[in-house]
Amino acid sequence: MSPTGNRPFENHIGILTLPEPRRAELKPIALVRDGECLGRSLDLARHPLADWLSRQRHSGWLLESMLPEIRTLAMLLAARRPLVKPTPARLSDEADWLAARIYLLRLEKVEMAEAEKDILARANDRLRELCGAGAPAAAACPTSSPQPAWLLAGWAPFQQAVRDIGGAAAMASNSRRLRPQCRQRLDALLPMLRTEAGRSGLQPR
Repeated sequence: MSPTGNRPFENHIGILTLPEPRRAELKPIALVRDGECLGRSLDLARHPLADWLSRQRHSGWLLESMLPEIRTLAMLLAARRPLVKPTPARLSDEADWLAARIYLLRLEKVEMAEAEKDILARANDRLRELCGAGAPAAAACPTSSPQPAWLLAGWAPFQQAVRDIGGAAAMASNSRRLRPQCRQRLDALLPMLRTEAGRSGLQPR
C-alpha cells in the first residue's frame, strides 16, 4: 500500500496531497521485473509472466528489460563479492537487483511483504558498501495483498507524464523516457568500480 492507502498503479492522487514536504515530492512507480524473471527462463514464450504481461493495459508502468542498466549494475554488485567455488548458477541475487533498482530509479520507498524485508536490508547495505555514508536507501512500505513476483511498486521523486493509452507499448515508451537517467547514474559509478577492479587485479570488461 502507498502511504495514503492507494496502490501506486491504481490511484496517484493521494500521493500528491501528503502534508510532509519530503513525501509530497514522491511519485508512484510500478516496475515489471521482466529483465530479472525472464532472464532465468529458457522458454520465454511459456513463462507465466509473458501471458500476464500481454493482458496488462497500464500506461505508467516501467519494463525492466528496457532499462538494461539495472541488470548491469546488479551484475557489478555481485562481482564485488568474494568468489566462491563452485560458481553458483545465479551470480546476482535478489538484493543485488533491488539495490540496482533503488539506485538507478531513485526509489525512496518500496512496497515489501514482511518476509521480504531482509532483502531490502541487504540491498541498502550493499549500496552503503558501494557509495559510502551518503548512499541512497529505500524504506519499506507494507503491502496489503500479495502481488505477482514480477511486479515491484515503489515511490521516487519523479514521474514523467504518460499520454499513451496503455499496454506493453506504453510501458516501453515510458521506460525509454527514463533510460537516460539510469544511464547517467550508472556512468557516475563506473570510474569507482573500475578503480576497485584495478586494485583487485581484475580487468574491467
